[in-house]
Amino acid sequence: MWHRVKQFFAALTAEVTAADREFADAWLNAAERALFYAMNLPDQYHALQVARTARRLAAGRADVDLELLVRCALLHDVGKVKGDVSTFDKTAAVLANRFAPEKAEGWGRPGRGGRIANLRHALHVYFHHPERGAALVAAAGGDERLTDIIGRHHRPPAAGDPPELTILREADELH
Repeated sequence: MWHRVKQFFAALTAEVTAADREFADAWLNAAERALFYAMNLPDQYHALQVARTARRLAAGRADVDLELLVRCALLHDVGKVKGDVSTFDKTAAVLANRFAPEKAEGWGRPGRGGRIANLRHALHVYFHHPERGAALVAAAGGDERLTDIIGRHHRPPAAGDPPELTILREADELH
């Protein structure tokens, strides 16, 4: 639970610096940069932290495609598009998942509208942002390995998972 509290306050104080933008721009092509910058500032900040941690975790590993890993880390949450979900609704979705995950996932529905519809939409985005992100990256010309890892980053580990996915999950959990 403290991890989520820390995330909440990090989101409130998130800042993406010129050096952060340089870092992201160096790893992403133009279409991927457009997706990255279409996220809310707190999500961009989170993705940058995940990317830097993933790089550190992969240090010295010959079995890891570092370029793929960093691109996945920077793009793993692009299914959360700026303006799609309010901070209040996002926080409510995180809390609903914490205290009633089965009900929360079942209650989520796409489509904004009134207060309840927006909350249901936030739950839908919370649970389905990996698939949404994978579809956005694929539509932008992303390769199959990139879209596969983004689409699976919240699924439970499975035999045969690529090392980039394993490291992405670990880095994401740390932030």
